[in-house]
Amino acid sequence: MQKITLMGILNTSPESFFDGAQIKITQDYILNKAQNLVADGADIIDIGGQSTRPGFLEITPDEEIRRTIPFIKLLKAKTKAQISVDSYKLPVIKSALEAGANIVNDVSGLKDENIAKIIAAYNAKLVIMHNGTVNNLEDVSEFFKTKIKQAKNYGVKNENLILDIGLGFGKSAEENWFLLENLNYFDSFNLPILVGASRKRFTGKTLENSLKAAKLATKTNCPLILRVHEVKETKEFLNL
Repeated sequence: MQKITLMGILNTSPESFFDGAQIKITQDYILNKAQNLVADGADIIDIGGQSTRPGFLEITPDEEIRRTIPFIKLLKAKTKAQISVDSYKLPVIKSALEAGANIVNDVSGLKDENIAKIIAAYNAKLVIMHNGTVNNLEDVSEFFKTKIKQAKNYGVKNENLILDIGLGFGKSAEENWFLLENLNYFDSFNLPILVGASRKRFTGKTLENSLKAAKLATKTNCPLILRVHEVKETKEFLNL
């Protein structure tokens, strides 16, 4: 039976399209939201302080650390969930691992190879995302082969690798759906696959299309991680 893990999204960025600037991001707010995600069925909490929506503004590593590290420490102490940090900046990643994060969700696709080095030192898990357009499935596969080799060369264990097809990152709507329809093409890697379709532009940011994407993702025979905002609704849908 396929193993499906739910990763709940927890944005600590006021620029986030989901939480939005109207939300006052306090420790009580973050803890309450994280506890609700876990109660709804999330096994992993993915914390991100840097918005990566289209047209996002880059913030400094120091600011991103300020937005994330206190909450990682809080959730590590107050919840049983695994903690993932959604970042591509080495100082943020190092601080997050020191604070107790178990997973690094790197949307840059290991652009900075030193990320792999620090992940190996902490024996953490690494999400390798394909970021860019899709010419064909073979090109995406070759990208993963290259990045897996880089990660292993720095000491990241095979069992700590996770692949992400990068929905919404440099891809057209057609390319996103194409990857979902052919997700089992990447089963040959025999690695967990992360799919993050929730509230992406290509889904129209609707729950209905996000659930449709989640259903398509179950085509893979590999362990599947679904990165979602609506944990409860996704779990109920998959249980039907």
